[in-house]
Amino acid sequence: MKMKSALLLAACLGAAPLAASEPPGVWTGFRGAGDSHSGAKLPLSWSDRHNIAWKIQTPGFGQSTPVVRAGRIFLTAVEGAKKGKLLVLSLDAKTGKEIWQKSFDSSRPQEAGDRVARAASTPALDGEGLFALFDSGDLYALDHDGAVRWKKNFNAEYGPINNGHDFGSSLRQSADTLFAFVNHVGPSYLVAIAKKDGTTRWKVDLPSEGGWNTPVLAEAGGKPVLLVQRQGGVSAYDPATGKVLWEDLRQFSRENAIPSMSVSRGIAVVPSLGKGGTWAFRLESPKQPLWTAKAATNAFSSPLLTDKRAYFVNSVGALFAVDLEAGRDLWSTRLPATAWASALRSGDRVYFFTGDGATLIFRDSDTIEKLGENYLDAKSLVYAATPLEGALLLRTGNTLWKVADLGEKDPNPELSRRAPPPAAAKEEPPLPAAPAGQPGDVRTNAADRLKLAWIPAGRFRMGCSPGDSECEGDESPVHEVTLSRGFWLNTTEVTDGAYRTFAEATKRAMPALAPTWTDDAQPMVRVSYADARAYCRWAGGRLPTEAEWEYAARAGSEAKTYGAVDEVAWFANNWVSP
Repeated sequence: MKMKSALLLAACLGAAPLAASEPPGVWTGFRGAGDSHSGAKLPLSWSDRHNIAWKIQTPGFGQSTPVVRAGRIFLTAVEGAKKGKLLVLSLDAKTGKEIWQKSFDSSRPQEAGDRVARAASTPALDGEGLFALFDSGDLYALDHDGAVRWKKNFNAEYGPINNGHDFGSSLRQSADTLFAFVNHVGPSYLVAIAKKDGTTRWKVDLPSEGGWNTPVLAEAGGKPVLLVQRQGGVSAYDPATGKVLWEDLRQFSRENAIPSMSVSRGIAVVPSLGKGGTWAFRLESPKQPLWTAKAATNAFSSPLLTDKRAYFVNSVGALFAVDLEAGRDLWSTRLPATAWASALRSGDRVYFFTGDGATLIFRDSDTIEKLGENYLDAKSLVYAATPLEGALLLRTGNTLWKVADLGEKDPNPELSRRAPPPAAAKEEPPLPAAPAGQPGDVRTNAADRLKLAWIPAGRFRMGCSPGDSECEGDESPVHEVTLSRGFWLNTTEVTDGAYRTFAEATKRAMPALAPTWTDDAQPMVRVSYADARAYCRWAGGRLPTEAEWEYAARAGSEAKTYGAVDEVAWFANNWVSP
């Protein structure tokens, strides 16, 4: 059990040839050609104050990746309380100005919200036009000028889609065929659709599961193969006929239902949210696992594979670099938050986009070398990133940025959020000692009016709990820690209202919060380490040490959690996008 950075205030998301990088200025689908590799040269430095080519508000709300060709951006969105309107837009890549917009009626309206997909499927783009698949199961083929060539209704033709968080898998394409994987709690299937007229080339019925990953087109033995991640393993199909070529099926788990598998240099990696669940195999010998990751897990974004390495971002923003051939751990670091957008490779650089607007850039290397750290004031999760030559498109639900190398320098670099200062910089004058309490004592802090509970001195075993599959390297070995003095700790997170009082008293700006943050009793988010530390001093205390936090959070327990944390946090109406 470990104190996470997100909880600092708790205590005081034409088809290219197979396996080829997309050329500069072209991005034709989910993860480009399928591997997130771009031949474009991408910028290294930007912020809200420099190297912003343009920023626009987009209609509706969308989580799909913008696709690009011939200087035009194409993106999808949904609109309305029940996602009743399906939107397709074309924008000028140079200026961000709208070229055209189309609106269609959904065949399957569903309640919109932070826990369901909203235009999550990325369109497929080729030399003839755009293929836009929506959460509703409506598929539209348009030409580059927005004229509808044909349309298709999955619900009417194949049966109603029924998924807990709605449909989110993206299209995969070959030169003449679209491939869609509908993996839900109703009858699931893999279908091949003719680009020319929308007719069904073939359809394979599959057992019901529920997932959001996207198929991968690869090459094995000089022949194309369509890989589908399901039932805890992989099925391989002939893209021309739908015939099963081979399968390595295991046991379905929600832990491998979200991120999509990745392929590089004939090696496929199957990601999992659970420790020990991520594994790799060679396409030439698919039923002989190559390696299983020791520490690396993967949450919402898909793993990024380069020529020699595999990169994974877990649910708390830990980034792992693993040797692609041997599965050996190379290095790891902590990102400011977890990633929803898929990472990108450009030359010898790898780009990771976190949900809070941060982009961290590293050298694709066996040793850690950070090349850049950039922040935008994102008021929603950053869902997607699209490379352009010398530029990047970054998308939240209703905002699209184009950041570019404009030769500008940050005029106020000190305003950018930074990693916590080194230990020596944390030293401050001591605070007056608070009066000791007794077990069970609770008092009100006069500064922020929040409740504090007395935590008595004691001893505990600190580190990875028995049975915990998500521990990181620095959580072992487990060791005994003695806290010789008791301390007061907030009984709740620092609230929006309490932080606002602090901000007014110290003349600080409040962080920009999402529209869902409307109640002063909600927990405060998007606060830097420095401001968290300043808040605690203003309130008459300090941030807890990691040992103090874990000791208090355990409350005498050695179990890894107090119950089904995922069910409570993600599936019991307790989560909204901050």
